[in-house]
Amino acid sequence: MTTAKTPVDAAVAKTTADTAKANEAAAKATADATAAAQKIAESATTAANQATAEFTKALDESAARLSEFNDKVVDAAKQSGNLTVDTYERAVTSLLDLQEKLASATPISWVEDLTKAQVSFARELTTTVTTTARDLLK
Repeated sequence: MTTAKTPVDAAVAKTTADTAKANEAAAKATADATAAAQKIAESATTAANQATAEFTKALDESAARLSEFNDKVVDAAKQSGNLTVDTYERAVTSLLDLQEKLASATPISWVEDLTKAQVSFARELTTTVTTTARDLLK
């Protein structure tokens, strides 16, 4: 016995074949879309990694420049501080020298002795202060 194909059977067969073709096309489209999405994701990942590397490099360079700038500022502040201490020491020494000369010019010996004692104390104090300041500025 042979089976006769009816129009319904033919329509079912055609629908089945069309469905199979549609499924194949959908599977191919899905595979193509997945591959395209993976390529885009890889490109995005590569771009993100490159941007991160460039940002990190720029940040490191900025940090190095900032550190160098800070070192220069600290050095300049130390130089300025040392100059200030030197100027202070010279000014005080000049005043103390003048005080000593004036004390030597007085005919009253106890005034001369008292002034010299005060000048000696002031010199020691100035030496202590300036030495401490210089040590702190190192």
